[in-house]
Amino acid sequence: MFGGGMDDMLNAMLNGGMGSFGGGRGGRVQRSRRGRDAAYALPVTLEDLYNGKMVQIERKRTVMCPDCKGTGSKRRSLPRGGNMCPVCRGSGSRVMVRQMGMMVQQMQVVCDACQGSGEHIDPRNRCGRCSGNKTVEVDASVQVVVEKGMAHRQRITFPRMADEELGVERAGDFVVVLQQVKHDVFTRDDCDLHMQHHLSLAEALCGFQFKFTHLDGRELVVRQARGTITKPGDVKCVIGEGMPLHKQANRFGNLIIEFNVKYPDRIEAGQLQLLREALPPPKSVDVAADNEAGDVCYVTREDLSVLEEEIKKDEEAEEENEGPQTGCAAQ
Repeated sequence: MFGGGMDDMLNAMLNGGMGSFGGGRGGRVQRSRRGRDAAYALPVTLEDLYNGKMVQIERKRTVMCPDCKGTGSKRRSLPRGGNMCPVCRGSGSRVMVRQMGMMVQQMQVVCDACQGSGEHIDPRNRCGRCSGNKTVEVDASVQVVVEKGMAHRQRITFPRMADEELGVERAGDFVVVLQQVKHDVFTRDDCDLHMQHHLSLAEALCGFQFKFTHLDGRELVVRQARGTITKPGDVKCVIGEGMPLHKQANRFGNLIIEFNVKYPDRIEAGQLQLLREALPPPKSVDVAADNEAGDVCYVTREDLSVLEEEIKKDEEAEEENEGPQTGCAAQ
């Protein structure tokens, strides 16, 4: 879920979509003050954000070779121009002459001997550790502290812990971006938590009690007193049982519970009289008791199908009763 694609997207956002540092006059790598930032997407659960967590990230980091101090040569200190490319004389480019009929064309191209760097290290003098590449890859684990109350997409920055780059004075930052994964029970809205609970019709009418496990492992009991009716869509608020506020000790948001009521598909005939006695009298007409209640309207798809079938049979019967019609022939 949080693979290389997510990290690549975050890197592009942090660095403004810029490419590598380079270009400039003559094709040589120009020195920049600050390197590119590196991003890492860290998946965290809602429990991690509620309780806090410490995570160890194992990673590789590119640094200047400690043996040659980034010169690429066996000798750490070189005289000025000691590694100068003999082909381009340190310019990083060369002039290519092309004969085109009676004309001669001159073009400036990147030096293929030094790949535009302006430097060339004799294979006999290359650093044994970096093989003349000037940089090496090292283990650079990072310990990330996810604090209580941190949010989805919040950034944790480690200054100057990105890769070191050639021609750059200061390495960029290593930025950890928290990515909250979906929770089975709770959803988060800033410092509040939301959850849904389904009630039976009996619980909605007669009161209820249920238990759930909070993000810190506590078991909480929610009660509704008898005689208090809960309607579908009713919302209750439990003060102080939401998310902890980041960097604000002992302060919490609220827990919002939305109730859904599940109605039975059918009620047995023997229970109807009990319900009529217990509930306020209905305003609707009792069709079974009043034969002159009027035309019956079908309110379910099943009843509608029965009605359509009856209409079709009536139409077929009318056609049979009318019989074939005889036309008049012209004389």
